[in-house]
Amino acid sequence: MNNSIQNKQLQLIPIVAAISFFMASLDGTAVNTIIPYLATVFHSPLSTTKNIIIFYMIANSLFIPLTGILCQKYSCRIIFCIALIVFTFGSLLCGISQTLNQLLAARIIQGIGGALMLPVGRLAVIQTFPKDQLIKALGMVTIPGLTGPLIGPIVGGIIASYMHWSVIFLINIPFGIAGIYFALRFFPTTTDKKIKIDFWGYLLFAVSIALMTYALSLFSESQDYTRPAIILLIGLLLSGVYWVRSFFHDHPLFNPKLFKIRSFSVGIIGNLVARLGCGAVPFMIPLMLQQLMGLSPVACGMAMIPLALSSIIAKPFVAKAIRFAGYRNFLFINTLILSASYVSYSFVDEHSTWTLLVILMLITGFVNSMQFTAMNTATVLDLSPKRQPAGSCLLSTVMQVSMASGVAVAAILLTLDEKIHIHALPASHFHFTWIWLGGFTTISAFIFLLLPNKRI
Repeated sequence: MNNSIQNKQLQLIPIVAAISFFMASLDGTAVNTIIPYLATVFHSPLSTTKNIIIFYMIANSLFIPLTGILCQKYSCRIIFCIALIVFTFGSLLCGISQTLNQLLAARIIQGIGGALMLPVGRLAVIQTFPKDQLIKALGMVTIPGLTGPLIGPIVGGIIASYMHWSVIFLINIPFGIAGIYFALRFFPTTTDKKIKIDFWGYLLFAVSIALMTYALSLFSESQDYTRPAIILLIGLLLSGVYWVRSFFHDHPLFNPKLFKIRSFSVGIIGNLVARLGCGAVPFMIPLMLQQLMGLSPVACGMAMIPLALSSIIAKPFVAKAIRFAGYRNFLFINTLILSASYVSYSFVDEHSTWTLLVILMLITGFVNSMQFTAMNTATVLDLSPKRQPAGSCLLSTVMQVSMASGVAVAAILLTLDEKIHIHALPASHFHFTWIWLGGFTTISAFIFLLLPNKRI
């Protein structure tokens, strides 16, 4: 490969991956905002209309586990282009849907494309960049994942108020076409035709993840926990069966030997625990602003701009901080600061000033942004090229489940405190939840102490 093409790869791959990440996260959060509006458009109950979110999420869960092995067998370039085509086509079908059933079917197609798109984009970056440049490249890809959910409510509110709802889906089309063009030219083409796909193992693992994701979404939407608890238990049992089976299979979907790599195993466990707090932030802050401050969804989205801005500002500082302190020390200190930032929201009530809220959101956005980038990079840093597809794919799966877990845990904590302290002020329920989220995050700080203290 000549230097000109290689330089363009280094410039464009993170941008294309970031745009695809932004498309998916913006689309998802904007759609979440207009669910009540779509219920009136299609004259359907809100409980039925919410399937627009759930169908997409389940399709995501079913196909994310397959991406790593598909990239090994057919290359990131081919799979990423297929993903963009499916997501873009699904977006078109969503935009031209005339009935709720048509929209639900289109969301499944869109969810399949989204599932393939995100982990493949990250994997392409991992395969392209040397380790000393990886954290900067992955940071660029992570920014949209942080900003999309924050500006999504603004976009959704504006479109619902001033445009036709279909615009939310149709705006994906030009970005999708541009992404296909650049991916065909610059994404890596590394393949291993000898790779075999464990179909039954994939099916077992994918169904377990879909059930767990669905159960966690039910936890966050209902106060009756019996049904989601049963579904979650079935998902966990199937996941356990998969991992037992993987020890005895010649070509498992995720080789258990991955967990012999210390940085990977510690990174995966740390991600799971840390994201109980991180995953709750896009749920907790808007809810707090709306219920305590009385803001509308659009005004709430505008109020959260400091969180998004500080997330972007933080990115150039991550590499410098890790170069100075090393991954282990940096993640330990940063995670403790992150935990303290969550606990600090326990001082917020309906009488709090906007100055206090802006300061807290600036701090949370900055530290949260650095946390995501450092956690993700530390997890995949020591993977060999052969292990990178499976490792990146498993990380994406863990991120999907743990972020949903964060929302579910926050919803359960809020509901629990409301039941225990029936006559307490609304702010106290939020205080209880933030303190617990800070506690979970503190635990992950000590998990990260087990990382090797490598520097960039």
